[in-house]
Formats: sequence, C-alpha cells, structure tokens
Amino acid sequence: MARLIADTNVLLRLVTRVPESMFRAVRDLLLELEEKGRRMHVHPMHVAEAVYVLEGEVYGLSPEEAARELATLLTARVFEPLDETALMRSLEAYPGMGLDFPDVFLLAWAEETGARVVSFDRKLSRVGEDVIVPGE
Repeated sequence: MARLIADTNVLLRLVTRVPESMFRAVRDLLLELEEKGRRMHVHPMHVAEAVYVLEGEVYGLSPEEAARELATLLTARVFEPLDETALMRSLEAYPGMGLDFPDVFLLAWAEETGARVVSFDRKLSRVGEDVIVPGE
C-alpha cells in the first residue's frame, strides 16, 4: 500500500471532532493503521494551515490552544511528521514568539538544518539570530 499523507482537513477533524461522522471515519482509519503497524505522514505545510484555520473565525482557538492541540495530536504513534524536530519545536515556541506559524517553523527548520533565513521581514530578523536581510 502507498504511503499515506494527512491533509489539513484530517488534522482539523481530529482536533475539533466536527463533523462527528468525519472524525469517526478518520479515527477508525488511524486505528486500522496502528493495528497494522503503519503510519500516516504529516507535512509541516498542513500543520501551518491547520494552525491558521483553528485560530480563525470558525474555531477561534488562541495560538496556545492551537499549538497545544496539534502538538498533542502529532505525538500519537500513528503519525510521522516530516521534519519532526523542527515542527515540534515550532509548535512549542509559536505562542510566545509573536510571529506567524510558518515563520516560526522556518526559523526552527533553518536552525535544525544549519541554514540561514533570507527575509525582508523586520520582525523575523529581530527574532531570528541568523536572518539575512538583503541590502543590509
């Protein structure tokens, strides 16, 4: 069977449990995967989108709540997040950084891989130690 990758809606159903029928369907799939020793991959892009949606008008979660719910979810054995170390560090740091989640992840990923971030975002350059601002 091909590798499975969760999209944002799968993450949202698991966190919100709404609608219940979709929550149950994805929960049952995950239980089946776990029984078979299989895992579902999660891309950081979909976690970022889930953070954005969870904090939006429909669900109204705080950054702390969104990050906590997703971090808890992603620690389940059935999930295999891509760039897991940077992703989990990002979820932990995000609520207190005053940046959008994708920027927090970018800083963590750069640090994890030994890269430097290039950005014109002044806020990002004030927070990140190794941010290059072109022209400066």
